[in-house]
Amino acid sequence: MNRILALIIIVLMVFAFGCAKNSQDNNSADHGHTEEDFIDPAVFSNLGVFVIDGSYSELRDDGKMHWKAGANAGDTFEWTGESREAVRAYDGATRNFYRAYSNGQELWVHDYFIAGPAVPAVIVNDDAVLYTKPDLSSVARSGIVTLPKYTIVAMLNDEDLTDDFIPVAAFLSLALPAERWVRLKDITWEPASVGTVKLARVASVTKNAAARTELLKNAMEMAEGGSSFGYVPSSVNYNPALFELEMTGNLEQLNSHMPYVIVSHDTVNKREMPSVDSAAKGTLSQGDLFMVLYKTKQTIELEAPDGESEKPKGVWLGADEGYWVFSAYAAETDYPY
Repeated sequence: MNRILALIIIVLMVFAFGCAKNSQDNNSADHGHTEEDFIDPAVFSNLGVFVIDGSYSELRDDGKMHWKAGANAGDTFEWTGESREAVRAYDGATRNFYRAYSNGQELWVHDYFIAGPAVPAVIVNDDAVLYTKPDLSSVARSGIVTLPKYTIVAMLNDEDLTDDFIPVAAFLSLALPAERWVRLKDITWEPASVGTVKLARVASVTKNAAARTELLKNAMEMAEGGSSFGYVPSSVNYNPALFELEMTGNLEQLNSHMPYVIVSHDTVNKREMPSVDSAAKGTLSQGDLFMVLYKTKQTIELEAPDGESEKPKGVWLGADEGYWVFSAYAAETDYPY
């Protein structure tokens, strides 16, 4: 399987070289835009875009936002523009959320992840410069800021389109998506190109070899259907849980692996995210050891188990294998791992 995957990647990279060269040649030429190049402004008023990997939340009867599902950079949802502050269930922090509709279901999205109204787009050239205004002299005073090729951005309303620039929202250095300008030659909003990048990014973090190969195959088919790209490696991979915790100052990264042992008499769920609402990735039993790389900083209180009155208190422990365990059910140990 490894040999087959390596062969596929080599073939895709060869194909990418030709596609990237053609794309660069095409983008370097005069655009000569026609009406067919522009997206109907009505589309912008209806779509929001994830500019980084994020998540959907669900507002429940307790008035708190509970983690519902993950989302990938480039995913879109129905944009309403309605926002509200609410408490996140897993850490008690008050944050700003936007009401969104995905597949007809009402959900809420943390404002760190998204921009709108907008459509998804992708950077097509190396080190595309971000401008603070649609002017070649308008770079940030702190220095030139660039985005690498294959970065997914949100392209904002094209009513502000000029002959050379388009407004975008891009994720910059642990902050809310910032509105900037890029040159038209550095960006594409072709659905095939955006889809190719999205699939390749997902493939790059997929551990199952067969699934990864299938995703890359699908990306190539989409590329051959009209994309500017062939094989597209991921430039940056985000862990939604770690990212959001770091953004809100609620993440402690340990200097080394710390061994913990399960002390609960009952089995303990290994959670996909630091939330009791997230999917379980298996269980641990009393005496089981695991290594911790991260901790949340804020102490929270969970609901009391059935038949008990005491509410478990603690933080979430991020294991080196990618799951989370609530600290009330575990303890540090000097036992050799």
